[in-house]
Amino acid sequence: MIDPTPFLGPHLVLVVAVLIWLVYSYVVKKRVSPTAPSDKLAASEKDAGLELPPEPTPLENLTPDKLKSYDDRPWRPFRWPYHQTMSIFKLDINHWLDMDKWYERYVNEKMDIIRRTGNEYCDCLPDGEDAAEELLETVVDHLTKRYPKLFIKTDIGLDNLVTGEKIDLRKPFKEPPLHYLARLTKEDFYIVKKREDGRHYLVAAVVPAPGGFFGVQNKMGQHLDVIHHEVPYYEEKLKVSMERWFARMKPSDPVERASWFICWDHELLCNGIYALGPGETVPEDTSYLKYNVRVCRQTLRRLPKSQAIIFSNHPIFYSIEEMKDEPFVPSMLKKVVLEGPDKILKYKGFEKCDQHLIPYLDRLIQRQIDLGIIKADDPLRTRPSYPFADWYDPNDKHTGNGYANPFFKKTKDEQEQ
Repeated sequence: MIDPTPFLGPHLVLVVAVLIWLVYSYVVKKRVSPTAPSDKLAASEKDAGLELPPEPTPLENLTPDKLKSYDDRPWRPFRWPYHQTMSIFKLDINHWLDMDKWYERYVNEKMDIIRRTGNEYCDCLPDGEDAAEELLETVVDHLTKRYPKLFIKTDIGLDNLVTGEKIDLRKPFKEPPLHYLARLTKEDFYIVKKREDGRHYLVAAVVPAPGGFFGVQNKMGQHLDVIHHEVPYYEEKLKVSMERWFARMKPSDPVERASWFICWDHELLCNGIYALGPGETVPEDTSYLKYNVRVCRQTLRRLPKSQAIIFSNHPIFYSIEEMKDEPFVPSMLKKVVLEGPDKILKYKGFEKCDQHLIPYLDRLIQRQIDLGIIKADDPLRTRPSYPFADWYDPNDKHTGNGYANPFFKKTKDEQEQ
């Protein structure tokens, strides 16, 4: 495991990129039809005076055995022209806590990170405790309803049929609620609440899988302006309007998006590109086959009782090799890495790998031309399937078989990662 140096990095784009677009346009794509909430949720809705999102649809066919080869939705959040105002989609609540074949590895590694680092990446202030408990209740409710063959509620808590754990959730809790969240989901969570001054502050966070960013200790209890001070374009595009948008957000308005950066490993805490010091670049002997796009899949929602705002994030790794024959993916990566906004290029660390990576991308681009996948003079533009792969069908009812790439067979090394 790489020892990270806490600093600003890609995971913080979770807060910023979500809000930039929402504040100015809030263009969403509705993908679900509302269903009646349960009595418990309906009561919470009545108490809060706000509409809630629908309950998830049970994915009855996803069993622990199937999960071992189950792929998440194929994110391809690449676009050109590249703007910091990134697209937001209305969240289909079924996909709030997506599962895939890496689930066990993620939860085990996250808990190992928390044990090793203490409260550096997991902490909760007193005024965040109610929201942390409500989030845990919401997560347990979602997991047991969406994945009834993976999680089962019991008299004392729930059984995790994937890991074999029997988790005791009776109060008083034997562990902090944030620890249970790390043990149950692939997600990292930030919890933000409004204080008496009407402004929003970070009151809790469990973020052992950031990929390379600040530890939470110097950010706990801070207003979002302080947290985002060094984030590209925050001052110009977001600061003035952010609080106003927070005040309008409803529990019925969950959204999702994805950001990305390039790495050559699968570390959750700190990818190698963010462990490099000033002036350092990717090791010259790094195999091109090791290059991944780390997609940070992100959601934003409000809890009804505590009124806390929840940011979630989990990484999905896609090797560039597995995307090599998807139209324009190598071309898009090259374009953004070389010609994206200067602040973003530095923020994502592209200058640390571009000289090593570009010759590889050039070969893949030529391969697509030779195979007739693209033409040399085709204009480069965002794909109609954005933010997903061309072969992904958003109308697929999907009964638990996963979203395996039909055009790529992984190598033995990739299968063992």
